[in-house]
Amino acid sequence: MVGAAEGGQWIATNRHVVRDQKTICLGSGARSKAAALVVSGKASGSKEPLDLALVWLPRSDKALLSQAVLAQTPTAAGKLPLVVSTGYPTPLQNQADGPSYTEKPGLLVPLLSSPLEGGFDLAYTSTVEKGMSGGGVFIGGVLIGINGAHANPLWPGQWNDQRGKPVDAALNRKLELVSLGISASTIQYAMKAAVMPDAWDLRGLEGFRCR
Repeated sequence: MVGAAEGGQWIATNRHVVRDQKTICLGSGARSKAAALVVSGKASGSKEPLDLALVWLPRSDKALLSQAVLAQTPTAAGKLPLVVSTGYPTPLQNQADGPSYTEKPGLLVPLLSSPLEGGFDLAYTSTVEKGMSGGGVFIGGVLIGINGAHANPLWPGQWNDQRGKPVDAALNRKLELVSLGISASTIQYAMKAAVMPDAWDLRGLEGFRCR
């Protein structure tokens, strides 16, 4: 939960998590479920697609769910601050109650002078696992971003910058050793640019049942 407005709340996750779905089910830590609407995936002024999706959870009651405290300024990675990456790793075997919540410590590292393709602008050493995409990355109790790509990919690849041009070989090798995320600043820009869903948009949630 990254923001609130009249009638509901914003949730940030990765585009590759929701894919092309327009209506999704959100599950809470208490295992309750609610239907929500995928709204946006672009930052303000950005023409490049981001691996970011904003999800709108309408709420008619006044008791809004707990919202993360977002970092208001970019975090200085040069000081190697301790971060905690969170999420729900995909279990090796099916579990009746779903995956377990996990926290992975690490250091924020100054590898990126500009964002990579997909909007990734955070690099950190936390051991992010498959299934933790969209989970929060925190310093203390402050959200500095969300997970996007985990370290040690299954196959070596070539990272591109935000313009689609390959990064140099030295940086590419280093990027394969870290986890990558999307910063709170990018999420805040996306919220400012997002168009609030209207009554017609929300009709898609009518009768939608989460199982």
